[in-house]
Amino acid sequence: MKTLADHYFSSCLDYLQSKGLDSQEILTAIEFDEYTNKQTQQLAPRISLKSYNALLSYAQQMLNDSLFGFELGKQIRTADFGVLGYLIESSTNLASAITALLSYDSLVANIGRAEFEQQQTLCKVTWLADPQCSPQAVLRNMTAWVSVIRQLLNPQLSPSCVYFTARFSDSELQQLARWFNCPVKAGANFNQVEFPSSYLTLPFKTDNSQINAVLKQMSEQRLSQFKSQQLLTEKINHILMAKHDLQECTLIRTASVLNMTQRTLQRRLKKEHKTFAAVLEAERKRRLPLYINQYPLSTIAFMLGFNDQSSFNRAFKRWYNINPRDYIKKHSLT
Repeated sequence: MKTLADHYFSSCLDYLQSKGLDSQEILTAIEFDEYTNKQTQQLAPRISLKSYNALLSYAQQMLNDSLFGFELGKQIRTADFGVLGYLIESSTNLASAITALLSYDSLVANIGRAEFEQQQTLCKVTWLADPQCSPQAVLRNMTAWVSVIRQLLNPQLSPSCVYFTARFSDSELQQLARWFNCPVKAGANFNQVEFPSSYLTLPFKTDNSQINAVLKQMSEQRLSQFKSQQLLTEKINHILMAKHDLQECTLIRTASVLNMTQRTLQRRLKKEHKTFAAVLEAERKRRLPLYINQYPLSTIAFMLGFNDQSSFNRAFKRWYNINPRDYIKKHSLT
């Protein structure tokens, strides 16, 4: 189940309250029922992505703001990230903060996965959002990253370029570009922030190595506890998403990684009403749009773990009711 921490959800309610909306009325409107104690209406430690999407959608509608997630992200505080926020705040520099983000992001929300790539003069942080994430959730996440770093380094600091998979109007793009202070590209293959490599060594104002060490230990303990509570389907998803390509992603190999037998893996997946083949196919379908205009079909087939081109073609036609070559021709004309 895709979830986020209660404090990350609550920070959205706090912002809406500052805009004159009543928290209880909001929760009633979105039919929220995720409490540990309904009498005291205390939020559960983890909130479902479904409720989070509903909250953001309701807020967008009530405030009549198509960029609500962007406005919400600008208001982020390190405290809204919980222990990860304090870990980032006590980091030595941006490089160590990114390491913390990559390692412990799921403590805040396991609704996507961050990836980092460093080139000679440019760095890229990419967020691979869960397909069920709303555009507002993506907007908030990407904006919050930049907002927090500005708070810790320099309010005038700007990325080199920001990419969103969502599409925006010209006026919305101009609004985003003014705040990010860099080009903003919509309809991209990735949600990504690019920035100069020189930023990595900029020292944080709040650097505290002793507190950072304690917070790392605490984060490790919480991450271990969180992973032990995850569904097996989610653990397999994380294994598949972490791989560069899906070659050799078999039931036997995955069972071995999880330190269980093939039969045990199948039995536990059955309890979750899933099969390994279905989980693998879902990951293939998630990656396909990222590859379709970037690589030749033969390369895509390999990267998605198919044994040959014809197997990939059959799967593609099953997913889209059209063969891949016709699909590319059709979309290149639109």
